[in-house]
Amino acid sequence: MKEVGTMWKYTQMIILVSLSAAIYAALLIVFKGGIPLIPGITEVRPANVFPILFGLLFGPAGAWGAAIGNTIGDLFGGTLGWGSIFGFFGNFFLGFIPYKMWGTLNLVPKDDLSPNTNTWRKFAAYVIIAFVAATACGVVIAWYLDLMGMVPFAALGIIITLNNFAAELILGPPLLLLLYPRIKRWGLLWTDIMDVDDVADGFAKEIGAILMIVGSLGGLIIGLGISTGLYGQELFQFGAGEAAKVGVWLGVLPFLLLIVAASFMLSGKELFVEEIEEF
Repeated sequence: MKEVGTMWKYTQMIILVSLSAAIYAALLIVFKGGIPLIPGITEVRPANVFPILFGLLFGPAGAWGAAIGNTIGDLFGGTLGWGSIFGFFGNFFLGFIPYKMWGTLNLVPKDDLSPNTNTWRKFAAYVIIAFVAATACGVVIAWYLDLMGMVPFAALGIIITLNNFAAELILGPPLLLLLYPRIKRWGLLWTDIMDVDDVADGFAKEIGAILMIVGSLGGLIIGLGISTGLYGQELFQFGAGEAAKVGVWLGVLPFLLLIVAASFMLSGKELFVEEIEEF
């Protein structure tokens, strides 16, 4: 995760954080009065396509932009509250996971790691990564709000995951096809701005990618299983009070730790391969 901190010494990356946050927040605010899924918590969010796009194109700047933009959206959209704390972290991972995993999936040709969806293999990689990122975001936020007794994990985990993934799947591929050539031409790809030495080395990267998938999908599955099965919690209401909350907290926590561990194992340096080979 080294580049998450070192990116702040690059003026262009700071500008990209501001740009990403502004675009994301503006579109979130527009749809705040749209179709609520859980009033005061979340609504139909077509803007959720942008964290994965910004993450793939702008790297750590996109991740920070997604986190900050979501918080601004909550502030001006009238939904700022305790849930916004982990909303920050959930949206950070929504932009962080895509660029971290892109170079580690064997679906993406090693001789062309450009973050695009112009081939079937890259499209398949995009779909997998988008679903993992959407799920990780859902697990992080749903775990916290269930623990706080605000919204049951069974409802929020599914809603956030599907809400994220629907926007990413429908809007993401065509937007990436449209944006990537222009961002590359303007020299705004994060790999064109940052020095490779300022990016985390990572270790056991393939295992890290597997752990990220297991942590995200496993956290959702186990959380749903515990909240709807072991404690009798219904989909849209809490079941056995404190026992249900403790069960979800303890059951999902190991998977959250897997997500964090995988974040340190993955690198992102693979995406610099073209620049390195040129020299």
